[in-house]
Amino acid sequence: MAKEPRDNQGGDPRVTDLRAYRKARETAARKAPPRPKPPGQSFLGSNPKAGLILAAVVVILALLYLGPRFL
Repeated sequence: MAKEPRDNQGGDPRVTDLRAYRKARETAARKAPPRPKPPGQSFLGSNPKAGLILAAVVVILALLYLGPRFL
């Protein structure tokens, strides 16, 4: 490895720029590529728990409607 410059302020800026470039390139190589987006939007939107929430609402409404009939 190359030696560190003795003074960063008066030193050659290309040395630090090369290190930053290499570090950025390594982190970009480690980063996973972005997932492709699905072609169309689903009926319930982008929330993955929307189906569960909708089912809970339907069950609660059914209990409120049918509950007094069984009491």
